[in-house]
Amino acid sequence: MRVPFVGLRIPIPNPIPSRARARVRRTGVHVLMVAASVPVVRPVAERGFRALFDSLADDWERIRADPTYREGFREALAHLPRGFRPRRALDVACGTGIATEVLLARWPQLAANGFDISPRMVELASELVPGASFEVASVHHLPWADGEFDLVCALDGLLDLPELLRVLHRKGRLLVVYSRGGTTPISRPLAALATELNDLDAIAEVYTDGEAHVLVARHRR
Repeated sequence: MRVPFVGLRIPIPNPIPSRARARVRRTGVHVLMVAASVPVVRPVAERGFRALFDSLADDWERIRADPTYREGFREALAHLPRGFRPRRALDVACGTGIATEVLLARWPQLAANGFDISPRMVELASELVPGASFEVASVHHLPWADGEFDLVCALDGLLDLPELLRVLHRKGRLLVVYSRGGTTPISRPLAALATELNDLDAIAEVYTDGEAHVLVARHRR
C-alpha cells in the first residue's frame, strides 16, 4: 500500500491494520489543513488533498458506511429555520455525495450542486447521485456567483468561510456538520468558527447536543 502525501508516495507495509490506516489519514489531513491555511503553500496542500482523497475514493462508501454519518447530517437539517425550503444548495467537499443524497431526499425539487478537490470523488458522486451536478473545484476559489445558493452545507469538509459566505444568498443559511461529535480529522472547534463568522459580519449558532456537532450561520444583513 502507498499513501500519497503532498506529492510524495510513502510506502507502507500491506496489509496494514485499519486503525493504523486511520491514524495515517488523520495525521495527513491535519498536516494538510495547517498547510492549506497558509496561502503561499496552499497549492501544494491542495495537491496533497487531491492525491489523498483520490486514493480513498473507491473505498469511501465503505469508510462512511456507518449510518451515523447520514443520520447525523439528516438530524442537523432540523436546526435550519422552520419552513426553510432552499431552491439551490451547494455541497462543500462533497466526497461521494452523501450530504447531497440526503438533501435531495428531503427536498426532491432542489437544484443541488456539489464540488470536491478530488476528481475521483466527483466521478463517483456523479454516478451515485445522478440528480445533482458535481464538479472539481477548490473551496478557496469557487466557480459560482455571489449569493447563488440558498443553502451551503459542509459535512466534514474543508472550509474557507469568506468564500462560502460569498456564494451564500443574503437570506440563505450556511450549515456546517461534523460527524461523530466533532471527532473526525477534518473537524474544527465550532466556537472558533462562530467567532470567525462574527468577524465576517455573519451570525452563527452552535449545537453540540446530538450525534453530530452543528453550526448554522447567516449573513448579519
